[in-house]
Amino acid sequence: MSNSDILNNKLQLLGKLSASLVHEIRNPLFALKLNLDYLTNIRSQVSEDAAESIRSCEEATDRLMFIIQNFSDFTKNHSLETELCCINDVTKVAVNIMQSNASKVNLYIQTDLQPNLPAVYFQKDKLLQVFLNLITNAIEAENTNDKIFVRSYLKNNNGKKVIFWEVEDYGIGIKTEDKEKIFDDFYTSKKQGTGLGLSVCKKLLSEYNAELDFESHYKKGSKFFIKFNLNEKLL
Repeated sequence: MSNSDILNNKLQLLGKLSASLVHEIRNPLFALKLNLDYLTNIRSQVSEDAAESIRSCEEATDRLMFIIQNFSDFTKNHSLETELCCINDVTKVAVNIMQSNASKVNLYIQTDLQPNLPAVYFQKDKLLQVFLNLITNAIEAENTNDKIFVRSYLKNNNGKKVIFWEVEDYGIGIKTEDKEKIFDDFYTSKKQGTGLGLSVCKKLLSEYNAELDFESHYKKGSKFFIKFNLNEKLL
């Protein structure tokens, strides 16, 4: 057996173990989440210290749920069934979901969405997941501005019609030496990051022949953008 075969076998085993671990953690985590939801409803009836403890537990549980979901998405084989998606509609859903998180750090998500963009073939839930991940990263980028920007527009790119979707922040940016590692599995510069967000996004997009890339200047900010090629059906 070659070294490549051995490595593939190890990766397959790791994937199975990860999926099993995710399943075992998710069930008690859901129970914890349900109990915290109940405590949230009666938070006004307890002391300020107790209410703050409940909030901290909620934040920690939400973080665990996010990590578990990322691991689950990373290890599973995704169905490639597609439907016609309106990028702007999915963007508006993502922005509505993330606006409250942005407000917590005094940020506003400014949108500039070109109307009447052509639809693309994708899975709406997967596209929403990608947008949520990228917007989350922008919110957590230690912004010096009070806004982050989400845009969509149609452009001719090397003779082909391409829909661009982008999110731009004015945060810490990415160091030059880290740029080539940014899409590597498990790489992260965040203290509490899993390193799976960007690699999962890139994997999901590549399955539908869409491209994820970025521009970044350290201590000035970053712009992540997706290119949806309209000259071929995204399957």
